[in-house]
Amino acid sequence: MKKTFNIALYTLAGYVALGSAVPAVHAESVQPPSAASVQVQASRRQLAESQPVQVTAKTVKEETDQVTIDLSLPVIQGLKDQRYQSELNSSIESQAMKEAENLKKQAAEDEEQAKQSGYPFRPFGITVKYEVKAEGGAADNGIFSLKVVTYTYTGGAHGISRADTYTLRNEPQAKSLTLKDLFGPDYQAAVNKQIQAKIDENPEDYFKDAFQGVSETTPFYIEKGDAVVVFQPYEIAPYAAGMPEFRIPLPPTGTDGGSKEQATVPTLNGKPLDAVDAAVYEESGINRMVPLREAAEELGYEVKWNAELQAAELNKGAQWTSLRAGKNVYSYNRMAPISLSAAPVIKENGKMYVPLSFFSEILKAEVKTSSAAITIK
Repeated sequence: MKKTFNIALYTLAGYVALGSAVPAVHAESVQPPSAASVQVQASRRQLAESQPVQVTAKTVKEETDQVTIDLSLPVIQGLKDQRYQSELNSSIESQAMKEAENLKKQAAEDEEQAKQSGYPFRPFGITVKYEVKAEGGAADNGIFSLKVVTYTYTGGAHGISRADTYTLRNEPQAKSLTLKDLFGPDYQAAVNKQIQAKIDENPEDYFKDAFQGVSETTPFYIEKGDAVVVFQPYEIAPYAAGMPEFRIPLPPTGTDGGSKEQATVPTLNGKPLDAVDAAVYEESGINRMVPLREAAEELGYEVKWNAELQAAELNKGAQWTSLRAGKNVYSYNRMAPISLSAAPVIKENGKMYVPLSFFSEILKAEVKTSSAAITIK
């Protein structure tokens, strides 16, 4: 049975400090901290103390004339909730081992039928591999996220893969959340719109009308401040498309894991965004738009502006890219262009804004984001 563990995004504590001026106060005006503020401070302290979760591989291999088994099973260590950790490790391993045993029985039966019918028998196989998407420490906002891919072959033209995702909040009582918890009550409208827009860009790559929307059990993992929604082979696209993935930036959250209304004006690499920049960042929701020039220059790029074409050109040594306002077409070093969650836009202050995914997907930079801080390295 497929299990999906999801999670909510926390403040980027210990990665980028939010610089803000603190007004002077008179001693008589100081009030005792409220219960809510104490809780927030405790939450921040726990996040700051979070250490990356360790994952080692448990290898299971077997090869016979009937079947090849090659399992690399994740063994998770360092979760604050030891009971949850034990149950998760056991669940992943038992599922893989059960599938391997079932495949061995199926292979033996198929080989016997092949002998009786006179057709050639092709050995079966199962492979399990995993990827740690977020390590669960302070640098990952206390998020641990894991993707496990199982590939099985049963003698046909090709095998089939399946992705299981496990994403959780690393707390004393670990909690799995859903897309609804991450994006709010209207999560389906918000996430479906993003995915449908990507599908509409290349409709020939997908089955017509196959995408019927996400649910609270739709698998996804968290990576670099985004929720990456995963679909299985044949679910919405032909086999050649593999497992389609759609990267959806997480909405802003407060520093205590609360809603957008609790959020603080964010900083970009430690520098507070100005009023318009912050407004664009907030109003864009899951698109997460940020000023292009400031962010690109932080990475060492030279930015040239063409007012006539409403276009920007970025150069850094042999690295080059260009983009135009209103055109959802992004390329890098003259490679094939791709589309992101939004096209570049120019606001009333004359600045061009791009989605945060431009820096991770096009410029291959490391992006960390929360409501309180944006860090691009």
